[in-house]
Amino acid sequence: MGRRGWLAVVLLFGLVSLLADMSYEGLRGVIPAEVVSAAGLAGLIGVGDLVAYALRPLSGIVVEAVGGWAGYWAAVVLGYSLVPVGVYAALHGGLWLAVGYWVERLGKAVRGPARDALLSRVSPEGRRGLVFGVHEALDQVGAVAGPLVGALVLSGRAPPWLLAFPGALSVPALLAAAAVYPRAGPPPRGGRASVVESARRSLRAVALVLVLGSLAPTGIAVAHLARASGAPEAWVPVVYAAVMLGDAAAAVPLGALYDRSPRASVAALAAAGLVGAAAVLYAPSSLAAAALAGVVEAGFETVARAMARGATGYGLLGLARGTAAAVNVLLYSALYAVLHPAAPRL
Repeated sequence: MGRRGWLAVVLLFGLVSLLADMSYEGLRGVIPAEVVSAAGLAGLIGVGDLVAYALRPLSGIVVEAVGGWAGYWAAVVLGYSLVPVGVYAALHGGLWLAVGYWVERLGKAVRGPARDALLSRVSPEGRRGLVFGVHEALDQVGAVAGPLVGALVLSGRAPPWLLAFPGALSVPALLAAAAVYPRAGPPPRGGRASVVESARRSLRAVALVLVLGSLAPTGIAVAHLARASGAPEAWVPVVYAAVMLGDAAAAVPLGALYDRSPRASVAALAAAGLVGAAAVLYAPSSLAAAALAGVVEAGFETVARAMARGATGYGLLGLARGTAAAVNVLLYSALYAVLHPAAPRL
């Protein structure tokens, strides 16, 4: 495939993710202000992400076992269609907040492995890190804008439905990406052997995400600690947006570093996780601390995705992320309580 071919696909997929992220990351930025208890937040986010990520291996296995183009694109279109549905439902509050969030997370589970496998197939030799880096950078533009819209919603300056609108636009953008996706090569092969090979070649990426995702602060943990430290409610989505901005800024450099030296990129992530953890625990409402946490998030979406292979591998990668996310908020809540015993408890 020529340079223009793969670049057009990556840019269009990036636009799709940008629009979807404006909706669901906007919602995620609002949630810590709506659910203030650590247990309630951990339950809502942990269950939602575990449902999303636990189902990813099943989604990846089904898509890869069947093979062919139709299954991949059906999974991606269905998954993105659930974004505006889930976000709009969550805006009704109460039980609908949980149901809507979990519906949106289900959509992420359905689309993630197939989408990443499609991106992987258009990656030129030696450019896998760059492809995922460019996609993640565009994705995070929406992730930065979304929480800022959430801040406007919390302050009463914007109507709640505005959070769901960009997600609805992601579907026609996805159909445009499907129209230009090259199909000159053979369709993805299916069968048990393909599933097993994909899982085997992705084990190192899964281990990296499982360990680092548990120990390094996530965006939700940062937003929760900002609230625990006494930051104003409307500041919480701004802190979360800073995590996304750090992610966006680091994505392309980390992807390019992976293409040059995979080991150096993993070492950079470990260092960022260590520094980010210290900064977030001692200054959780700081934008700089939040941005450091975003660098690690970028590593999950660039380095780890470049290391993985196949829809099954990307499904297992998602399961590792969900498992880590389920414990991360509680872990950082406990660490913050030890380090700051006089701080108010949420």
